[in-house]
This record gives sequence, structure tokens and C-alpha cells, in this order.
Amino acid sequence: MTLRVLHLSFSSAGGAGSVAKILSNQQKLVGYDSELLSVIEENLRAAPLSSVVHTLAAGIDESVVKNRNFPAPISLVRDHVSPSLAEKLESADIVHLHGINGALSLEELARNWPNKKIIWTLHDMNPFTGTCHYSLGCQKFAAGCERCPAVKRAFQGMVTDSLSSKIRNVSALANLAVVAPSTWLAKQASASQVFHGHEIHVIANPADPSYFGAPQDSPPQIAAANYTAVVVAKNLLDPVKNVNAAVGAFLSTVGDSTSAQLLLVGEGGKAFESSRVHWLGQLSAKKLIPVLDSADGLIVSSLAENAPLVIAEAAARGVKSIVANVGGMPEMVQLLGQGEVFDSPDQLSNILSRDMIAPHNSRKKARASLEKNASKSFSPQAVAAKYAKVYT
Repeated sequence: MTLRVLHLSFSSAGGAGSVAKILSNQQKLVGYDSELLSVIEENLRAAPLSSVVHTLAAGIDESVVKNRNFPAPISLVRDHVSPSLAEKLESADIVHLHGINGALSLEELARNWPNKKIIWTLHDMNPFTGTCHYSLGCQKFAAGCERCPAVKRAFQGMVTDSLSSKIRNVSALANLAVVAPSTWLAKQASASQVFHGHEIHVIANPADPSYFGAPQDSPPQIAAANYTAVVVAKNLLDPVKNVNAAVGAFLSTVGDSTSAQLLLVGEGGKAFESSRVHWLGQLSAKKLIPVLDSADGLIVSSLAENAPLVIAEAAARGVKSIVANVGGMPEMVQLLGQGEVFDSPDQLSNILSRDMIAPHNSRKKARASLEKNASKSFSPQAVAAKYAKVYT
């Protein structure tokens, strides 16, 4: 009998949606009846009219509910506008949850299918906090989320109620398996009231298979440089991505005689442009691949991250990552066997200074090794095989 797997994510784009799509496609290749169910195909920022109700709810969360001094995203109102997915869930042998805010009511799941086989891949901290997607050091999710710093005082009671609801509904799921893409996130989840006592499996997120193949597009028309760094983010102006720190460290490192450039990929990069910093805009995977092929290093200076796919994608092209010491990123660098971790802009500058004078021959040799390690840990085939063991 063919196993029917239903992957569920609010969007089929973005980090969670991309992982769900890659995994579902790979499962189809090995004989699963696998499907990805999503509410929208884009993200709300790019296509706000794709779901007006969710756009309004997200806007209320951001502009009305959230404390303006808290930079990470929250989901509170959006969790109350989930559609009913009863028909789809009924037919699935396994329901695989990804980014479910606005896509699924946990209460409905616990009430109607408490014995259904559920796999829940955690893509950030929101599944076990009252509202935030990254707590930024706050540990109140381990003790009730009282007086939550992420929201204005009037909404703090809603946050504690939200966490209590998650605890109650998750405890009702008798056949739940939880997966985290990093040991860091697994430890955070284990410390929470929602997943305390659950076994948390650690399985890396898969990279898009196109990153493991030959490039299908030409590189951008940019002057050649002795050293090229790249920053990739959906929204380069997102304060959590901290792109300003990466740009500042890069510019403080390059001298007048240094032939080096920084390429920015994503929305909102025009403000950073200079003679050494080039904004390429948003790029598809097909167009990003030749950019990565021309790069020597990927900089990820985020204030909070779990296990960003761009690190695996860059590694698949032989590009080492230089990452901030947050979340699961140092673990990814360690797993790949190459890369650098920094704790401050000064450390980032020192790393860039050293890399800029590294011989080209040594860089080429390192790229081949990195590509091999990326395939071993982050290819869809490798990741799907690990999930198959959790499914049984």
C-alpha cells in the first residue's frame, strides 16, 4: 500500500514552504503519495492580495499587537484565521506540519485527529512560544510566557493563553514526532512547556536539488574581483537579518587597493549600494547559482536564525559561510567542515581580511570538499532517507 503523506505549510514559498516542497517532491520520486497543501504560493509581503484576511491579520500582529522595540516577527491574531482542512487531513496516513500559522488550527487537529500520525518539523521557535518566532534570548516560553516582551501590555494575556492552548493541544496528539533542523532548536524545544518530555529528532533541512547541478544561467554583469562576498535575504532591510552590520564590516575591511566586492541579493538593498557593494535584487535559484559560483564567501549576520537554507545552498556551490554565532548556524558550519563563526563586527572584519589574501588555489580545493559535504548532509535524497525512519 502506498503511503499518503500530506505536507502542510501556510506558504509554499519561504523557508518552511521550500523545505516542504523539496521533501514532498523527493518522496514522490521514491514512491510516496506525497502532496504539499498550502494557503498561498507566495509570501504575504510579495503578494498581499493572495489572502487578504491573512494580510490583515499579519498587519495587526505587526502594527498593533507587537512591541515596536521587539525586532523578531510574531504570530498571534494570524493563528485565529486558519481555514478548515478536514477533507484533506482525513485522507492522509501521515500529516507533516511545517509553518502552520494561518494554515491549521492545532485545536481542530487535536480534537478531530488525536491519533493521526503527525510529524512536525520546527522551522523556528513559534511552535513552542506564546507568539514570537524567535525569542532573542528570552526564556519565558519555558515558564508560561507571562509579561511577554514581544507584545504590548494589553496583549500579554493573549500570549499566555496562546501558549496554554499549544500545551493542551500538543499533549492531546498521541502519535506526534517532532523534528528540528538543528541541535540548537531541539534544545530550545526540549526546554519548553509545549515539547518538554518529547523526543526531538534532529534532521537537516534539504537544499533545492538545482543547487547540486550544473549552472543553467550566466553570471551577472559585474566587474571581476579578487574576492567576492555575498549576502542573501528575502528582505535585506529586515532588522533581524542585520545586513547593515555585514555591509559595515565589509567596507571597513576593504582598502583602496583591495579588489573586493560585496553582492546583495534580496529586496531593499538599494540603500547599501556603493562602488564596492552591488545590489542584484531578488533572484530565482536559476539566477542565484551563477552568483554563488562567482563568490568566495557567504555572510550571514542575522541576530536570530535556525538553520537557514542559504547556507546549505551556498555550500552546494562550494561557497563557505561566515556566520554570526546565533541559533543553529554554527552547527551547520561544523557539519559542513568549513566556514567561520563570528561574535562581533570586528571578528567578521578579521575573517574577511584573512580570506581576501588566501591563495586562489587553496580556495578552489576547499570548494570541491565543501560541495561533497553539502551533498552528504543536505541533498534531498539524504534528508528524505532520514525522514523515512521517523515515518515508520
